[in-house]
Amino acid sequence: MTFACVVYNFLNTWQTLIGSILAVIAAIVTIWEMRRQSRGDETRHENDLARKKMAARSQMPDALSEMTVYVRASAAHLVVGAGKPQPPIAALNTLKAVIEHIDTKEAGKTFELVSWYQVQHARLAGSDHPHDVEVNDLLFDAALLQAQINRLFDYARNTKEEPRPEGLTREDLLGGLKNALTLQVWAARHGEFGPVEVIINRRYKPAALTE
Repeated sequence: MTFACVVYNFLNTWQTLIGSILAVIAAIVTIWEMRRQSRGDETRHENDLARKKMAARSQMPDALSEMTVYVRASAAHLVVGAGKPQPPIAALNTLKAVIEHIDTKEAGKTFELVSWYQVQHARLAGSDHPHDVEVNDLLFDAALLQAQINRLFDYARNTKEEPRPEGLTREDLLGGLKNALTLQVWAARHGEFGPVEVIINRRYKPAALTE
């Protein structure tokens, strides 16, 4: 019997088993290739998300700075009678857009900032000749908005964030009030803002009690 006959008989006898083995090998190769492509797609997707996050964060510092300019203009209107500030439309549009791409925790803070701005601006716009009590409430509104801005700056600038309580604290609000008024006004007229500090102390706890 020739070698060819031996091979033919072997294949003829075991063709079903051989076909099954080849089918299994083909399936394994197909699955491996699909997984390789899937891993590649996942990597590309993760890279796309990372780039979108970086792009979003790179826009945040300018937007937050523009919001601070608005807050200071709001405080100047209340304290020295300057004109009412114009809405920071570009900054707001940027902050609304980045919510989709930044980390969830900071997205929540950004959403709170934009939401509170809408309240603060509506109250300010609706007060043409506020009396002293209303001025204090409006300054508190500005301080809260600035405190929300301040807690996003480290993330936006990609600098190390110090451990801190989850929510805003009394110190955050006092810092926001000083920033809103500017340090020069705070130093020169500090005694005038005691009622605003009372509001802050009543509504917010010190950092040590919120941890």
